[in-house]
Amino acid sequence: MKTNTLNDLWRAYGDSLDSAQPNLKLLRDARLGAASSALRKLSRGVLAEVLVAVPLLALLVSFAASNIGSPQHLLPALALLAMTIAQLAFGIYQLDALNSLDFAAPVLALQKRLAELRIRRIRVTQWTLLVSPLLWAPMLLVLIKGLLGVNPYAILDATWLAANVIFGIAVIPLGWWASRRFARRFGHTRFMRRLMDDIGGQSLADAVAHLDHLVQFESELERA
Repeated sequence: MKTNTLNDLWRAYGDSLDSAQPNLKLLRDARLGAASSALRKLSRGVLAEVLVAVPLLALLVSFAASNIGSPQHLLPALALLAMTIAQLAFGIYQLDALNSLDFAAPVLALQKRLAELRIRRIRVTQWTLLVSPLLWAPMLLVLIKGLLGVNPYAILDATWLAANVIFGIAVIPLGWWASRRFARRFGHTRFMRRLMDDIGGQSLADAVAHLDHLVQFESELERA
C-alpha cells in the first residue's frame, strides 16, 4: 500500500514536470523574443549614432587639416575630434557586442553579457555628460570658424571664453563627486534605478528585465 502511494506520487511528480516543460519552452521563447526585439531597437539607435558620428568625424578631420598651422583653431578641433572618436569607437563596440549575442546560449550567460553591456553604456553616458560642459567653448569656436569663416577670437570676449573653459574643468570633478555621493545615498531607490535605466538605454534595461523573469521562473521550477 505504501509502495503504491509512493509510485503514485512519483508518477504525479513526473507528469507535472512533463506538463511544465512545454510551458517553460513557451515562456523561454516569449522572453527571448521580447529581449531580442528590445535589443534590435537598441541596435537601430546605436547604428544611428554611428552614422551621425562618421560624417562629423570627417568634417572635424578636414577642419583640423586646414588649420594645422593655427594652434588656436587646431586645439579646439582636436578636443572635439577626440570625443567623436571615443563615441564612434564605443558605438562600434556596442554594435559588435549586440550582433555577437547568442540567444541559444544559457540564459545566465546571456544575462551576464547584457548586464556588462548595460553597465558600460551607463558609465560612458555618465562621462559624456560630465565632459560635455568642457566641450561647449571648443564647439562654438569651431562652428564660427568652420561655418562662417570668421576668426572667433575676434568677435568673442577672451574673458568669456576663459570663464567657460574654467567652468567646464570645474564641473568634471564636481559632477563626479555628486554622482558618487548621490549614487551611494539613493542607489537602491526606485527613482535612481529608473534614472540609470534612462541613461543606459531603456531598451537594454527591458532586455535585462525579460531575462531576469526567465531566470526567476527557471529557478522556481527547479526548486519545485
